[in-house]
Amino acid sequence: MVLPVIERELRACARQPFTYYLRAVGMTALLVECLLFGMNHGFGPTSGNKLFGSLHLTLFGAIWILVPLLTADCISRERREGTLGLLFLTRLSATDIVTAKSLAHGLRALTLWLAALPVLTIPFLLGGVSWIEGLVSVAISFSAICWGLAAGLLASAWSKSWMRSMLAAGILSFFLLFVFGMLVGQTMVQGARGFSGTWQTSSDFVFLSGFALIGGGTGFTRLFRISNGQLLWSISLLGSFSVLILLLAIVLAGQKTRRVWQAGPPSRLQAWLQATFCTPIFWLGFFRRWMLRQIERNPIGWLERRSWSGRLVTWGWFAVVISFYTAALGDRNFFRGLDRVQNAMAWLLAGSLAVSAAGSFRRERETGVLELLLVSPLKEGDIMFGRLRGLWGQFMPAFGMLFALWIFFENLFPGRSSAGPIIFHLSTFLSLPLIGLYYSLRCRNFPAAFIMTLGAGLFVPVALGATLYPEPRRFGGELRLYDSAVCFQLIFAFLCGVKLYHRLKHRAFEFNHESK
Repeated sequence: MVLPVIERELRACARQPFTYYLRAVGMTALLVECLLFGMNHGFGPTSGNKLFGSLHLTLFGAIWILVPLLTADCISRERREGTLGLLFLTRLSATDIVTAKSLAHGLRALTLWLAALPVLTIPFLLGGVSWIEGLVSVAISFSAICWGLAAGLLASAWSKSWMRSMLAAGILSFFLLFVFGMLVGQTMVQGARGFSGTWQTSSDFVFLSGFALIGGGTGFTRLFRISNGQLLWSISLLGSFSVLILLLAIVLAGQKTRRVWQAGPPSRLQAWLQATFCTPIFWLGFFRRWMLRQIERNPIGWLERRSWSGRLVTWGWFAVVISFYTAALGDRNFFRGLDRVQNAMAWLLAGSLAVSAAGSFRRERETGVLELLLVSPLKEGDIMFGRLRGLWGQFMPAFGMLFALWIFFENLFPGRSSAGPIIFHLSTFLSLPLIGLYYSLRCRNFPAAFIMTLGAGLFVPVALGATLYPEPRRFGGELRLYDSAVCFQLIFAFLCGVKLYHRLKHRAFEFNHESK
């Protein structure tokens, strides 16, 4: 009885254009990484090992990000559409349904992996990559697929809303990444020879070893004095444990699905959490006046802030920035890596902004609010700029505080050169919402909109800038790289804005995309 459900899922995935775009995006990312590596290091006769490490890291990151997002809405969508009850009318159990969905989406993830194989043969042709390192890469990638599927299945079983499922999958996959790093490090260190017992039992060393193996590619295995037989035994243990984690996630998700497949009132715990943490209790008069002012000034942007989750994004990121700088200023070594830390914080904020923008119009399309907006006296430009103002206002406190502290430290230490990153991230704050709104209306599902937003708004402009200025450390090339990336970013934002206006004006979008 499981095979018909697998066939149903595969047919549904085959009708989605994103299934084919996924393989193209994965191969394009590896080709861009290969191009950037060649421009910076060249393709020498012994550079295959370094190139293989870079491609391995890119593929690992793509798997760890995309696989949870692909699986995060597989069960929750059935609950929202009311089709989960129809599946229970058959002889299938909840575990059978979850198993069928995991196999279908696992096969979908394997296509991304297989699409990358032609690019991964380039390092082997250059030389310097052994067959054992290829097996280690295969084991790590396969294990990453298992852990990503586990994160997506658990998040989808515990949430009904697609946004909560996506957020839960992201948080859970981020947590499992650290567990996976510890597991990889422990597996390799236990099989190594030549390290003292105190090093093998040190959690810090095990943690750093695992992430060095994942991030630096398989070339890190040469630092361990480990035989090929022991290495094969270690990676077989790694793959077996990853499969067990996936099976455990399937069982837990099946048990949860069997309990919650029927719609019912919230439990006492859910009602208490909603009333305690999600309901305003202080300054209610000020809160009502503030929300009334927001809906009068910008009713389209008010849709982003009407819920507690939207307000949590605003003030949660603001609290993260304040807490981070408060804690980091107490570290005596903080100013040594200040630029890298602030860049990382800006990239995380940009990723959160892309999530909100890519899922913006999707909520209105599901609930039917977008059709009501289009027949209201509001014009298409009013809807566009109202939503843009809402997204800018939602992230203004966090970005404003980050830019203010960044510029302050820039003036405090005149020797630093952070003008390029500041300009780039300021342009990201202004242009990324417009790009995300266009793809939220154009794409049928959230993962496709999110990936296209990140690609067109962040990665492609940076890659094009790096192509024009391959040596950023010479002759002021770093500032020129960021300037060219900003130019490409603004051009893409302008084109997306024009296309978004025409799509709204001509109603060129799907009203109910989940049924497609």
